[in-house]
Amino acid sequence: MKKNKTIGFSVVALLVAAIVLLLAGNRKRMKEQASSMIATEGAVAVSIYKVEEESYRHDFTSNGLCQAVSELNYVSSVSGRVVEIYVDKGKAVRKGDPLLKIETDLLESDYKASLATYETLRNDVQRFENSYRAGGVTDQQLENVKTQLVAAENRLDRSRKMLDDAVVRSPMAGTVNSRFIEIGSLIGPNVPLFDIVDERNLRVVCNIPESRVKTLSKGMPVSLTSSSFPGKTFSGQVGHIGIKTDRGLNYPVEVFLDQDADLRIGMYLQARFGAGMMQSGILIPRKAIIGSAKAANVYLVTEGKALRREIALGDMIGDRVEVTEGLSAGDIIIVSGIMNVTDGTAVRPTQTQEL
Repeated sequence: MKKNKTIGFSVVALLVAAIVLLLAGNRKRMKEQASSMIATEGAVAVSIYKVEEESYRHDFTSNGLCQAVSELNYVSSVSGRVVEIYVDKGKAVRKGDPLLKIETDLLESDYKASLATYETLRNDVQRFENSYRAGGVTDQQLENVKTQLVAAENRLDRSRKMLDDAVVRSPMAGTVNSRFIEIGSLIGPNVPLFDIVDERNLRVVCNIPESRVKTLSKGMPVSLTSSSFPGKTFSGQVGHIGIKTDRGLNYPVEVFLDQDADLRIGMYLQARFGAGMMQSGILIPRKAIIGSAKAANVYLVTEGKALRREIALGDMIGDRVEVTEGLSAGDIIIVSGIMNVTDGTAVRPTQTQEL
């Protein structure tokens, strides 16, 4: 009987010890939960965004006017009175086609006189050479007449050229856009004659900022649109990339256009560069960025706290911004509630935004 009582007391003691340990454990958990609730209630509620690497189109647009690759305000290199005009505005010409003719009476007279002088001296040289071989003239006499022949030949060439230039010819193929002279006009060197435009070969010059011009290369395809032809797309290629900026720190980029009957000089066009070209990178919402474009920062969420981090930005892609440095795939950044956060602030994510 005494032995049974001893066993009973031992069992009771074990039960009491177990109850005490259980109560102590519950008390510890309650304290931890209370501390966690206090910490959570003191944290700033924020919305977050998980950074991922993705593929996206890196295209952009720029505007410009359609203009001729070749356009010449042709001026005169001869003097005289216009006696014939062979072309008018709207006339298509080829290189070398006659445009006008000036009076040639004096030019023909000068050419005939120069030709006669040259032929006379050429005969004289022949006679002097024969006489020189016979000992009839000296070395100096022969050299003098040869020198006169060279001078006469130069005068004849100049006179022939002036006579040929009496018919002014087109220096390029194109269309006569303007004519500045009439029959009877007295022209001289540097007097405007015609404005000739090659409307078959057209271009658009766009001004591209430095951040985007580095993505371009010669021969890159370009698509273009015009409000004059809704729904229609024109095509072209990057032909030249300027090496010097203008006052707005933009580089001139020439786009050579493929031939199309609807294109007109002076037409306003919007060029899209890089259409269809894909690249991989990190894009984040604009509202996640604090600071300026040159000193941009974001807040990362690390172990329940906001951590300020400096980043480098690239281009705008829709309503998001390209990040070139500072973030990696898997990072968590704050996109809402930033105004209530500083470096080291405890935060409580309430929503994960997906774009």
